[in-house]
Amino acid sequence: MLRRSIESIRDQRFPGAYETLIVDDGSPVPIASLSSRIGSPSLVQEVRFVRAGRNGGLVHALNRGLACSHHPFIARLDADDKWLPGKIEKQFEQFLQDPDLTISATGMTLVTPAGKPLETHVRPGDWGGILNFFVEVGCPFPHGSVLARRDIYQLLGGYSHDPRTAHCEDYALWGIWLRFFKPAMVEEALYDYTVHARSVSALNGVQQQSGSTLVRETFCAVDAVNTVPGALQALAKAVGVTMLQAGILAYRMWRYRLTVWMPRGALEALALLMPDRDVAPAVSSDHRAITWEQVLAQPPSNGALREVAVRAA
Repeated sequence: MLRRSIESIRDQRFPGAYETLIVDDGSPVPIASLSSRIGSPSLVQEVRFVRAGRNGGLVHALNRGLACSHHPFIARLDADDKWLPGKIEKQFEQFLQDPDLTISATGMTLVTPAGKPLETHVRPGDWGGILNFFVEVGCPFPHGSVLARRDIYQLLGGYSHDPRTAHCEDYALWGIWLRFFKPAMVEEALYDYTVHARSVSALNGVQQQSGSTLVRETFCAVDAVNTVPGALQALAKAVGVTMLQAGILAYRMWRYRLTVWMPRGALEALALLMPDRDVAPAVSSDHRAITWEQVLAQPPSNGALREVAVRAA
């Protein structure tokens, strides 16, 4: 099945150079030593193997893959799943059309280990539809269908080791991601997910459900569905940056509880994006205040407005 997965990657049309990384999470027999059984030499030579010294679990493997990758976009695939032709190409078309886009997913077909289709799931592709699905149904992205910006993965710290969200680490990550960054979905089933008795959902269903409930309740509490798209656009306009940069700015203020010199018009948008922070003007003498350009690690802007120090405490 691993061969089938690698072949489905090779059969994609990428817009440029790419690499296939296989993360071996401390298996008893190194997967690299079995390369002759995985596929032809021409197929295997395109693969880079990364082996952990011991088995650390899925979250460790996911984060190791992120840390070892070299390219600006990340896609992941389990060893028993596969992509359908055209998947990557259609997702990159979305990124080319929208520079503010940070993550794209596709629909999926559930299949048996023999590849027999069971059922197909295609979810809403627009921003509002994705946020609504998160709240009303659950995880909006089939994990193996995701293509996303590596820099945002890094900004958010990768997948969480929080035991409260064990076995739904992807859903927990999207719960932060979608508060600050724009998503999209290709409304086609371009990913085959293999259903078997030893899947995470089958083995850890109770813990997964508990973690998912916590993620969904946390997301609902910030009212992201009704606020995020408009607030991000308003923040970008007030500061004079892209919507992607506005998301980075808001996330860093939220994560590190920063006090930042901003245009006064940004205050309302920030308050909407961070209802779980005390967003308010700080005293003008607050020595902790930094400029929004410093938050984004870019040179000072000539004539940029810095009318008020905004505290996200």
